[in-house]
Amino acid sequence: MKKLITRSLLFCCIFLLACSSGFCQKKKQARKSGTTKTTQQPGQPDAGTADDAIKNAIQFTSKGFQVSEAYLMFDDESPVPAGNKINLNQNVNLILIIDSGWNEIGERVYPGSKQVIKLSNGEEILQTDDLFSPFDETGVAGTDARYIALTAVITEVKDKRKPFFVNFRVWDKKGTAEIKGTYKLFIK
Repeated sequence: MKKLITRSLLFCCIFLLACSSGFCQKKKQARKSGTTKTTQQPGQPDAGTADDAIKNAIQFTSKGFQVSEAYLMFDDESPVPAGNKINLNQNVNLILIIDSGWNEIGERVYPGSKQVIKLSNGEEILQTDDLFSPFDETGVAGTDARYIALTAVITEVKDKRKPFFVNFRVWDKKGTAEIKGTYKLFIK
């Protein structure tokens, strides 16, 4: 396990969920009622999505996966508002809907996922080990891996004016597909 850097008085917790279909369907319905809309950055490699399916200024590249949606949600299933401004101790869920690209072995897939949170000066606050390592031997159902949710929680901060950069990576341990991306969070 990587050592948590505490000099900046920022403590972060990251959790991972492999969403069930019902859980993400509720989040999907709640997201549709939100007003956030951002598009991919010009010149960014094709992420395999329509511009309006990428929310909250999430930037990512996908190699081998077909990603239909990427957005941020709170635990109460409400969308993170434009500007990605959140409260301390508020769970923020990155939702990735992956339509295809997993290498299925006996209806099981073997995902990997990591997150790194950095300050605006590049200082690393938290880096997770592979969040799916408990499933290295058994894998997960291919239908469950369509919905990936990575949760970040910022519990304490020294300077609320500076953004936090959440970098993420999701990959197929039995194939070559991967997603690499980033988004910013701001504290209210």
